Order: sequence, then C-alpha cells, then structure tokens
Amino acid sequence: MTLSIRGKLTLWYLAILAIVLIGYGIAVYAYLSASLLGLIDASLREHVVLLEKQLWAAQRGEEIPEESTGRLVIKPQFVELIDPQGHVTDMAIRSEEYRLDVNIDTLERVRRSSTPIIEDETTEDGRPLRVATWRVLDEHGHIDYFIRAGYGIEDIHRTQREVWLLLILSIPVILLLASFGGRLLADKALKPVDELVRAARAIGAKNLNERVAVPHTRDELARLAETFNQMIARLETAFERERRFTEDASHELRTPLAVLRNEIEVALQRDRPVEEYKLVLQRCLEELLRLNKLVDDLLLLARSETGQLRLERAPVNLNVLCREMVDYVRPLAEERGLQLEMSADRESITVRGDVRRLKELLLNLLDNAMKYTPAGGRIQVGIKRQNEMAIVEVVDTGCGIPAEDLPHIFDRFYRRRRASDGQATGFGLGLAICKWIVEAHGGAIAVHSEPGRGTRVTFHLPTLAEG
Repeated sequence: MTLSIRGKLTLWYLAILAIVLIGYGIAVYAYLSASLLGLIDASLREHVVLLEKQLWAAQRGEEIPEESTGRLVIKPQFVELIDPQGHVTDMAIRSEEYRLDVNIDTLERVRRSSTPIIEDETTEDGRPLRVATWRVLDEHGHIDYFIRAGYGIEDIHRTQREVWLLLILSIPVILLLASFGGRLLADKALKPVDELVRAARAIGAKNLNERVAVPHTRDELARLAETFNQMIARLETAFERERRFTEDASHELRTPLAVLRNEIEVALQRDRPVEEYKLVLQRCLEELLRLNKLVDDLLLLARSETGQLRLERAPVNLNVLCREMVDYVRPLAEERGLQLEMSADRESITVRGDVRRLKELLLNLLDNAMKYTPAGGRIQVGIKRQNEMAIVEVVDTGCGIPAEDLPHIFDRFYRRRRASDGQATGFGLGLAICKWIVEAHGGAIAVHSEPGRGTRVTFHLPTLAEG
C-alpha cells in the first residue's frame, strides 16, 4: 500500500512529535524524581552532620551548635545511634513505623568515607526509605558511634507513579489530537499542489496556451507553478514549431510533386516527339533535384536537433577556404552582372571545424547575397581576427531586409521576397542551416540590414591556437 504525501507528512509529523513528547516526559520525570530525592538527601546529610557536631560539643562541654534553619527543609522521621559493633544504642527521634536492621557493610563504607553515605533501604514491612549514615569520632580520632537518619519515601514513589501514569495517558491523547492537526496542516500545505495537478490534467495539446495560477506566497509552491508554466510555454513553442514545420514541409513538398505530376500527365496525353519528352524529363529532373535538396536540408536540421549529426573536425585554413568558395561562385556572379570581392588579413587564420559544413555555410551566404542583389551590385567577403575569434563578413548592396523580417530570418521556411518581383524564392532553410553550422562550431551569427542599402551577415568562430 502506497501512502500519499499527506499521509507521509502526517506520519512524519507524529513521529517527530512522539519523540519530542517522550523525550520531554522522560526529562520531566527524571528531573522531578531527582529534585525530590535531592531535597531529601540534602536534608538528611545536613541533619546527620549537624547532629555529629552537637554530640561532639556535648561530650566536651562546649556550646552546642543550634539547628540550621535555612537548609534543613525536611526533618528525618527517625534518627538512631549505633555503636561500633553495629548495635542500636539510642534513638534521637523514635518511630515505631520504621524499623530497620543495621547493615554492617554500610558501616564499613562510612568508616572509609569523608561524607555521609545515603542509600535506599526497605523496612521489615516493605516500606521504602532514604537513609543517611555518618559517624562521630572521639578525641583520638576513633569512631565513637554511628548516626543513622531516615525518611520514608512512599509519597515520592506515589508521586512518581502518578507522573508516569499522567505521561503515559497524556502523550497518546496529544498525539491523537496532533494527528488531526497534522492532517489539516498537510491539507492546507498541499492544497496548491492539488490545484496545480488539476490544472495540469486540464492542459493538453489543444490548449497549451493555458497556464496554472501562481500563488502569491513566493514559496516553493509558487516556484513550482512558475516552473510548470515555463515548461508548458516551452511545450507550446515546440508544438507550434512542429505544427508549422509540418505544414510548411507539406506545402513545400506539394509544389514540386504537383509540377512533376502535371509534367508527366501532359506528356502522356498524346504522342510527342522525342525532343519534347527530353524537355519534360529535363524539367522533371530539375524538380527532383530541387525536391532532393529540400529533403536533404530537412534531414540535416532534424538530425542536428536530435544530436545525431556529428562534425568531422580538423584544422581548417579559413583564408584558403573563403578564397576557394569565392572563386567557386565567381562565374555565376559575373553571369548575373555582380562584382565579387574578397579582403583578408595577411596572417593565416585557422579554425577547428568540419570543412564540408563550413563550405556549405559560405555557399549559402553567397547564394543569398547573389539572389537578392540586382545586376550591377557588389558583394564583398571579408575575414579578420579579433582576439581569439575569426570574424567573417558577407556584405552585399542588395535590396536589404525589412525590419519586421529580421527577427524571423533564421526560422525554418521563412522566406523574404525579392524587392524586384515580390516572389519568394528557395525553401527558407538556408539561414537556419547556417545558424546551426555556426553554433555547432562554437560561434555566433548575426544579420544587419537596411532596406535599399544592402545586408551584412557576420559570423564568429573560435580560432585554433598556433603551434
């Protein structure tokens, strides 16, 4: 059987309270017993010592000391004088109720002791006593006789039993009452948790915009509710991103598939010359290549998010790599009437990275720059070192990016439109891939742009220490 948190809290509360009460009861009982017996012991000790002094003074004809008034709180119920052989010779205070045999072992111990000895004794009829024994010396230092004073402690034993019984009866009653109080406290403490559970159960995939109420107590439960709301917000963002991703991917896949279907259906409607079939196949191949590129990009991003994609890191000369990519796209830039330039520091800048992914990064950035820069424009690639970072910039004089688009340009399938014809181009995955490549290499990427004045894309990568 599994206990609820309420039950566990109540049991822990009762267990701790029981330990405290039992410990407190034992302490009270011990203190009360010690106090009562200590009072009797002190009185008996003082009485036998005072009686010794009085007898010593009487034997020598000196002034007899008066009885102490401040310390003898309890007077003994019997006082006996015992000779060295152990026989009772006189009773200073006689009591027929308390008849006690002489214990020779006690007398021997008193002979060797420097203070009165106090012991528990029992009368012939079973009555408990507290007895103090002392000795009186003669002028030669020999024991003349012993003094024995006693006090019955039946009342003290009765008081001890009553206190013990009171503790035994009261502790369970207190624990029973405390169990109800503990349950109420647990209910009150866990009420916000119940509300949090109910709210959590009510929130599903279709209403992730709802949130649980945060208590104003600023305690652990309030922090738990805030954490839960933050988790729901992250789930909502993930669900929304997944929904948009599915919708956008479906839309992007639908277009090339529709083109392929249309081309094939038109080609099959009637017999055509071989040249027309070749043209149809060429267009189908272009769409298939385009579709393959989309699938590759989607797979790349999916694997990057799950951590399945590993970079093959090795030292890479960034100056050489940038020069290679600039030379690679230069013919296409010249074909579009664009001026492509590169500037770099004289020193060699080396990073540790995946050369294939870094090439893909630069190619995507250069392709975007050429795509949105009209004929006659200029694209410039710059590379420099700043402290321990390599800084690469791709600057164009194209149409620029509107301010409202800048926060979204790294989102998947987000595409800005050409300033010239208003048509969106590509799949909107290039910058998302660029961002992943840069961050996977421990760097950061940023875009600054003004409509009509061009765009500057800058990314930073940690350099590899020389030597």
